[in-house]
Amino acid sequence: TTDWLTTKTLNFIAEHASQPFCFMVSIPDPHGPNTVRAPYDTMYANVEVPIPANMHKKPEQIPNWGRPEKGVTEASLRKIMPPYYGMVKCIDDNVGRILAELRNRNLLEKTIIVFTADHGDLCGEHGRLNKGVPYEKSARIPFVIYYPPKIPAGTIVDEVLTCVDFKPTILSLMGVKETSPSHGRDTSALFEGKSIPGWHDVAIIRGTGPWLCAISGDYKLVVSAVDRPWLFDLAKDPLELDNQADKPEYREVVAKLGREIVAYGKKYDDPYLENENIKASLDTILRE
Repeated sequence: TTDWLTTKTLNFIAEHASQPFCFMVSIPDPHGPNTVRAPYDTMYANVEVPIPANMHKKPEQIPNWGRPEKGVTEASLRKIMPPYYGMVKCIDDNVGRILAELRNRNLLEKTIIVFTADHGDLCGEHGRLNKGVPYEKSARIPFVIYYPPKIPAGTIVDEVLTCVDFKPTILSLMGVKETSPSHGRDTSALFEGKSIPGWHDVAIIRGTGPWLCAISGDYKLVVSAVDRPWLFDLAKDPLELDNQADKPEYREVVAKLGREIVAYGKKYDDPYLENENIKASLDTILRE
């Protein structure tokens, strides 16, 4: 599939090289059932698969929304991860084909190129595979953008952004005025190495759990329908093992992020705010 979609992309570029174009190629891999063509299928057959340090946890480190999945074992990881690596390498090589086509047609330096994903993969972290939870390896995604006329090489954006910021940001980099409403923010200045006056460094994500999550700096607060609030301090606890929500020294952080979730929910009329457990958790947070 990766090869086929890349060839289709190259054909599109060839047909539209003389005019402005926009093209999105959505590669399904890496994705189960973790199969890939030769030589990628055996390329990493002998690699030593690392076992995540947070794969095995104590009961008090497991939220109800993030319970381990059956069948995720060290043995199963050692079996499924080598072809996963092969899928990733196949994607790398095919992205190289696309970049080479743009370079050969003298389009590379005037094309905005974005490499990103719709979600992460846990790959054994927290005893789970795939996605659907607010853990970093599920909710955090790569976002690599190449556009030399405006974005200096090596630029790193540390502010917290979400997928809804994509449209206004890319349109702004193109010099195109946004003509329809958007929930996102124009963050193009951050990619250009500038600051945004009055920047509010908070992002909200939501899942089908249901759960709502506010992220700011090193802190992540999760309120859900199936558990008490969870707060992670990512600076001290990058493996996301320990809940800090009930500790007095984090009370102000929890309250601040709780208010952010409520403000988001009211602004966008999120039905999760009406969930009995989420509502009770937020009411308790704000009272404290």
